[in-house]
Amino acid sequence: MQIRSLTEGAIRTVLYLAQSGQGRLVPGPEICRTQEISPQFLIKVVRCLARRKIISGARGVGGGFRLARPPEEISLLEVVESAQGPFVYNECLLGPGTCSRESRCPVHLVWRQVQESTETILSNWTVADLAWVASMRQRPDAKDS
Repeated sequence: MQIRSLTEGAIRTVLYLAQSGQGRLVPGPEICRTQEISPQFLIKVVRCLARRKIISGARGVGGGFRLARPPEEISLLEVVESAQGPFVYNECLLGPGTCSRESRCPVHLVWRQVQESTETILSNWTVADLAWVASMRQRPDAKDS
């Protein structure tokens, strides 16, 4: 599995909004500057996030973007899936009956376990958790890890 650039942009944007303070409208140009993304790319990112009601926005003077819910209520899985859709490691995991070999394929069980483990890990990390980790890593006494 590879994280797409759109997904990476969504993660960075949501994390920046979480670190900017609950409820603060963050102007698009500020997000672009601090997250090193172009305005055109930011449009794609915010569309994905707004569609899943992860962020909301306001237009005009004083407008910008903010988290639509508290960061404790937004999982990393939700952010990732907003940008790249559901995790499916193989077609056989799309649903019952999508693979004629499902009942006899030994690898099917492995793909299912990998998918479930990935979803569990990403579900257990919230945007609030990531914001806390980021703040700890930005401390002057933080060691690289």
